[in-house]
Amino acid sequence: MCTNSHDCIISKTLDGVIMSWNPSAEKMFGYNESEVIGKHISLIIPPDRLEEETFIISQIRAGKKVEHFETERLTKSGKLIPISVTVSPVITEDGEIIGASKIARDISERILLQQEKSHLYDQLKTLSDRQNEFIGLASHELKTPLTSLNGYLQILEKTNEGQNSGHIINKAIHQVQKLARLIDDLLDITKIHTGKLAMSLKPVELKEIVKAGIELLQHAYPDHVFTFKTDIEAVRVEVDAQRIEQVLTNLLTNAVRYSPSSNLVEIFLDVDHKQAIVSVRDQGLGIPEDKLEIIFSRFYRMEDRPGPGLGLGLFLCNEIVQLHGGRIWAESTLSKGSIFRFSLPLMNVQPEL
Repeated sequence: MCTNSHDCIISKTLDGVIMSWNPSAEKMFGYNESEVIGKHISLIIPPDRLEEETFIISQIRAGKKVEHFETERLTKSGKLIPISVTVSPVITEDGEIIGASKIARDISERILLQQEKSHLYDQLKTLSDRQNEFIGLASHELKTPLTSLNGYLQILEKTNEGQNSGHIINKAIHQVQKLARLIDDLLDITKIHTGKLAMSLKPVELKEIVKAGIELLQHAYPDHVFTFKTDIEAVRVEVDAQRIEQVLTNLLTNAVRYSPSSNLVEIFLDVDHKQAIVSVRDQGLGIPEDKLEIIFSRFYRMEDRPGPGLGLGLFLCNEIVQLHGGRIWAESTLSKGSIFRFSLPLMNVQPEL
């Protein structure tokens, strides 16, 4: 028997009588060797776990090894300790099984760590649930008066004859619309976390979605040039057109926002194998290579980037594209601009008979 092992090593007969007991066993269970030799192994087994010994001995009699059996055992002081046990048959030169050799390891620290992790996970889940509940409630509470305010301001804009007040009202409407978009983003985040972000998938022509998105941004930014290039005649996809337009609008808006020295935004549509790929290229600030993946994380914002926002846009784009079975990624060179691409599966169009 090894007396220098950090593991508890015990040998016993097939009847459960202890034959050897190393120093680590003395330290673990509190019994000296002289107190246990010749005693039954049930000395350290809790009464409600005695059937485990019956099972282990049955395995040993059959010549089988019991590995990493996790259980609890009693110390001399009556304390229960969690252990991992490996038990092997003791076999004579003639092949006769005469006993069992047990190696036991105290796993108290591991169990405690698992419990702490589980407790921490429960706390984080509770906080996350409360956060999502708050966002959902706050968003809905804000949405109702905001919608009414937006409507009243639009009516006032149409009926007011004073140019100065009309200019102020225009700015107010613009701010209300920005707040409405923020609330929509917060609502989408909540829906994603609860698995309730609904998708209305229909067969559509992707080129038409791209053109509609470009037209919307051209009205919003009349001083910018949006070019659309594609050699594809028709690109049929089955998507939620409103959600895909939301992705494209976000990418185009970012291209404008982060290109202070350029008014050119290029849009491309290509097909690669069974995927349609939409690309948006700007001539802007660029993104460091080590940030190209984390920019799609929730609430992530680059510290040196100007402009409002909570870092939700690209996160939502990523979630929406993934829900469509595609992916989104970015390529960039600092000070030379960026290109964002997202892919969507093409429809399997059956030939007409």
